[in-house]
Amino acid sequence: MEQDGSKKYNRGMDYFYELYASYILKHAIELSKDDVLSINTEEKFVPFARLLASKAKEITDNGSYLVIIENKKAKEAVEIFSDYLIEKSPTVFIHLQGREEEPDFEEGKIYSAREAQLFFHLASPIILPEAEVCFLTVPMPDINWAQSLGEELNEKNLVAMISDFLELENIDSYQSFRDALEIDSYDKRNLSYHKGRRAHLYTDDGMTDLYFSFADNSDFKSLVYETKKQRKFIPHLFSSSYFRAIDFRSAEGHVETRLPYRLFGKTIYSSSFEFENGRIKSFSASDEDAKRIMAYLKQDDMAGALAEIEITETFARIADIELFSYPEWDKLRGIVLTLGAPRSEAVAYSDEDEAIRNGIAASLFTLSLSLGSSDITLEIIDDGKEEILYSDGIIEDYQ
Repeated sequence: MEQDGSKKYNRGMDYFYELYASYILKHAIELSKDDVLSINTEEKFVPFARLLASKAKEITDNGSYLVIIENKKAKEAVEIFSDYLIEKSPTVFIHLQGREEEPDFEEGKIYSAREAQLFFHLASPIILPEAEVCFLTVPMPDINWAQSLGEELNEKNLVAMISDFLELENIDSYQSFRDALEIDSYDKRNLSYHKGRRAHLYTDDGMTDLYFSFADNSDFKSLVYETKKQRKFIPHLFSSSYFRAIDFRSAEGHVETRLPYRLFGKTIYSSSFEFENGRIKSFSASDEDAKRIMAYLKQDDMAGALAEIEITETFARIADIELFSYPEWDKLRGIVLTLGAPRSEAVAYSDEDEAIRNGIAASLFTLSLSLGSSDITLEIIDDGKEEILYSDGIIEDYQ
């Protein structure tokens, strides 16, 4: 049980980490006096973990559990900032996520689950139990993440991007946790206004023209998650984005990506895809990019199935960032289509076989295609009529 104050973290970027910690604890979770954190971290992020625990104690007056992870396993667990043994179980789990070096791309290779994870192409299981407690994933700036955006970038450049995205320096404009919940509820009401399952996604220039059906028993979900006891939290720090599972048998048409995305360690800037019977039938890309797309489609028979759509309004602060090289934030750019598998939160079934029979894709691999927001429209076909749900970066208001 340690009593020392938190040491400075990476002198020169202290201010960022102070603000980052405050944002995590004040925006992504509403800590109460009863909360106890458990922070999982690699050794190199321990100073930031201590900073989080110190700030949490100011709110809860409780200590925190600190779990040191090495080679994906718990190496050491201690209690910090506590005057006594912490008898209460953790109520909030925080994972400080670093970036490991990506494997080399090998054309024609079928990758293991571990290799897919290193590339950020590993899909989560489509059936997961409801969360018992709140869990937050905090991406941590490091050299591997910075270099995935370009060899000229360093950790300070990445820190600046994160700070701009989260508006960390605009302390007075912080959106409170309660404000985030109100916006979330309002947007979901608008998105659920129409009950039709069939959808039409298109651009005025015709480069995207896609019809598909939402999965049975599906509805729009948000990045505000809920525990089994109905406590709300924001696991990826940003709330105002909405996703829904697609019936993987239904997609017909074509799409063009207008924002870059990462595939097997390379940034792809331009590509187009033709869908038939819910799967990618053909595609167009540069020769070098095509090798990676073909490799992805060969990973398993559902890798190219259309699984989920995500919608974010363009006034969202990430709109001006072309690429974050962090999947959960790269999905926040207008319209994003996900291949392979939806998130478990989008699936309304408790049995995987039943889910697949009802059109839920279940690949081991996943890839998100960013279509952007400019000149793109999503319409819902309801009783034979097409009603706009999203257009030019804005969710239509039906309240």
